[in-house]
Amino acid sequence: MKPEKIKVNRTLEGNIFEIVFLVLLIAVWVFIILALKKAPDVVPTHFDAVGHATSYDSKYSILFVTIFTSIGGIIMLGSAYYPHTINIPVKVKTPRQYLLAIRMMRVLSLVLLALTAVIAYTSLVAGAHGKPSAMPILATVGVMFAIIIVFCVLIFKAK
Repeated sequence: MKPEKIKVNRTLEGNIFEIVFLVLLIAVWVFIILALKKAPDVVPTHFDAVGHATSYDSKYSILFVTIFTSIGGIIMLGSAYYPHTINIPVKVKTPRQYLLAIRMMRVLSLVLLALTAVIAYTSLVAGAHGKPSAMPILATVGVMFAIIIVFCVLIFKAK
């Protein structure tokens, strides 16, 4: 039996998430461009398990990661309109569960955008001052995992 495709209409909540995402996306990229102008030519690009920089590369190499995470955020935000494509370890059947899955993707899109800013800050700003640490990146990824876990529990309980 094929899962039913849910039609998601535009809502005030969705519009608010999209406007906030767009404003933050612009702000993050303005920050990245300004940070690129001030950063040294070589910045830390990789960190060990303790959080110390272990690899250095051109400041422009950070663009690959930040573009990738920005696009990922856009895809996550867009996937809210196709909730049957959201892959989580919980079976989603009811409208309430779909609503929670949609909200999870919208929240995760904002956190992925925050991760974009944190990556740029860690390499371009903190790295330029000789004090880069992977802890902000790890903390942001930890927040993403926490959001996924909390929403999966909520979706499971929302039967």
